[in-house]
Parts: sequence; structure tokens; C-alpha cells
Amino acid sequence: MKYSFADLVKIMQRLRSKDGCPWDRKQTTQSLLPYLIEESSEFIDAAQANDKAHMCEELGDVLFQVVFHSQVASERGDFDIDDVTDAICAKMMRRHPHVFGNSHVKNADEVSKRWEEIKATEKNNEEMKDKSVMDKVSRSMPTLARAQDMGRRAAKNGFDWKGNEPVFAKVHEEFNEFLEEYKKSTEEDPNRDRMEEEFGDLLFTLCHLARHVGLNAETALNRATHKFDARFRTLEKLAKAKYAEKSLQELSPEELLALWSEAKAETNQKSGY
Repeated sequence: MKYSFADLVKIMQRLRSKDGCPWDRKQTTQSLLPYLIEESSEFIDAAQANDKAHMCEELGDVLFQVVFHSQVASERGDFDIDDVTDAICAKMMRRHPHVFGNSHVKNADEVSKRWEEIKATEKNNEEMKDKSVMDKVSRSMPTLARAQDMGRRAAKNGFDWKGNEPVFAKVHEEFNEFLEEYKKSTEEDPNRDRMEEEFGDLLFTLCHLARHVGLNAETALNRATHKFDARFRTLEKLAKAKYAEKSLQELSPEELLALWSEAKAETNQKSGY
């Protein structure tokens, strides 16, 4: 026997009932927010590792959070899980007239264009038409993702570079401005405020570059941090095997560099690079 979505909804209702779980009963929308972020992040980790078993498990945890939030809202009389399901079904059908209606599209680019046109006519977006387009950028997004979304929304309104080359030039310009401020720093005046400002401009421009060449800055950095994590853990194991009597802090820069090269080769081989 396999449990269904309806079973999950009933389980959640039981957990929140008078004879349910004390912990689940005392939760609110605000108290649950960190868990929604945590479970979403754990699914992303599993997906990036291509760990199918954990992807299935973590998606279940994300789904549980959706049902949990909906049950809390239902008890307040705001909306319930059926309203959530109805709203997303109606939205997807409305935004895909080429699938559920008589409209026709030539390619994915045309789908995206139509999507935005339809989205602009919807009530929530009609109410936003006199506000800044930046009001639509979520403040809860990771900083890199938020920066890239700002650039995307500005570009949709005509504020963007024409082509990729000017963005590469802007990256070089911002790096040089950061370098200038770095060179001004001294022991007496570290110049941290100006350095930080220029470093921020550099990061922000790199987010624009990612968008222009079709990459996701947040995903790219996530991938890089996972790669570094795997290589450094391998370096630690290699160091223990080769220099059992020494800690990492006691190794010379040359020894550490040699271990890093070995760790890099080993992890690249495992990942198929």
C-alpha cells in the first residue's frame, strides 16, 4: 500500500488536532519559516549531488512544509490546501494557453514572452503596476540570487547592456576599481569601507555576467563551495595518511599545495571531470 497526498493532509490535520502532537500544535507561520528554508536547501544539496533517494525524501519534507503552512492558515480561516492546489492549477493552465487552450507558440523564447504578458495582466501584478519593479524582488532570497533577479527585472524594462562584451568590460572595470582601493589601504588606514563597496560592485556585476551568459550565480557559487568542501576534506584525509604526526597548521605551504593538487586530482576523478 502506498500513501497518497490525501493521506498526508489527514496526517497533518491529526498532528494539529487536540489529541495530536504538542510541538506541531504550537507552530505558527512565522515559526515554520526556517524549516521551509532548511528543507528546500537540503533538497538542493541532494539534487546537486544527484542523490535520487535523498531527493525523493527531501522533496517529501518540502511538501510536508507546504501542507503544514496550509493547515495553519486553514485554522485561521485564511485558506486551505485545496485553495493552494486550486490556485496553482488555475495559474498554470492560464499561463499555458498553448497547452490548455487554442494559442500557438514557435519556441521556448516565445513561451517566456507570453508567460510574462499573461502574468502582467493578473490581479496581483495589476496592483503592482504603479510600484517599482524592484518591489517584486523578494528580500528573503539569497543575496546572489536577489542580485541576479534585480538585474533580470531591470533588463525586462530596457535597462541592460546590449550583448555580453560590455558586461565583461564592466567586470574588468569594477575589478580595477577594487584593486585601486586595495592599494590605498595601509596599517593606519585599512580603507575597508571603500574596499567593501567596490568589492560589492564587482560581485553585483558578476551576477549580471552570469545572467547574460545564461548561468545562475547562486547555483554556480553553490557548486564551487561543494567542490572546495570535497577537496578540502580529501586533503585532510591525505594529510593524516602522509603526515600522521603533524597537524595541518604545522605543514609548510609547499606541502599543503602538493596535498591540494593530489586532492584535486582525486576528487576530479571521482566526479568524472
